[in-house]
Amino acid sequence: GKRGISAFLVPTATPGYVVARLEDKMGQHASDTAQIVFERCRVPVANRLGDEGQGLKIALSGLEGGRIGIAAQSLGMARAAFEAALAYSKERIAFGQPIFEHQAVQFRLAEMATQIEAARQLIHHAASLKDAGRPCLKEAAMAKLFASEMAERVCSAAIQTLGGYGYVSDFPLERIYRDVRVCQIYEGTSDVQKILIGRALA
Repeated sequence: GKRGISAFLVPTATPGYVVARLEDKMGQHASDTAQIVFERCRVPVANRLGDEGQGLKIALSGLEGGRIGIAAQSLGMARAAFEAALAYSKERIAFGQPIFEHQAVQFRLAEMATQIEAARQLIHHAASLKDAGRPCLKEAAMAKLFASEMAERVCSAAIQTLGGYGYVSDFPLERIYRDVRVCQIYEGTSDVQKILIGRALA
C-alpha cells in the first residue's frame, strides 16, 4: 500500500543507477526526459527523504506548486506566441495596409490577449494562496487546466495569423506549438485537473 513507499535521494554515480533510454520527444528538446532503472541499487538510510512510508505524501506535496509552475510556463509560451503574432501583424502589408488594421486579425489578437490575461489572473490567485500557506488544490488545478489549454489555442491562433510563415522553422511559433502541447499532460492531465476541481465542488 501507500505506506510501503519511501522517498530517497539517489546520486547518479550510485552503482545500479542506469539511464536506460533518452526519449525522443515532439517538443521540449532543451529538457531531457529519460527512463531510469535501478538495478540492485542500494543507498544508505541517510538518503531517505522524510520518514519511512511517507514517500507518496512527499511526492504529492509538490503537486500544487508544480501545477502552478506548469500554468506559468504555459502562460509564458502563450505570451511569446502572441507577441510574435502581434509584431508580425504590424509589419505584414496586405491590400495596402498592415494586416493588423484588418478587423478579422484584430478580433483574433483581442481574443488571444483576453485569454492570456484570464490565465494570468488565475495563476496569480493560485500562487498568492500558495505563498500565504493556504490550501490551493482547486485553484492550482483551475490555473493549470485553463492556462495549458489556453496556450495551445493561442499558439494555434498565432500560427494562423502568420499563415505559412507560422508553420516553418524560420519563425519561433512552430517550436512553441510543439513545446506547449505537453503542458496539458505533465503534472496531471487536463482530465485529472477536472476530477480534482469536481471533487472540490462537491
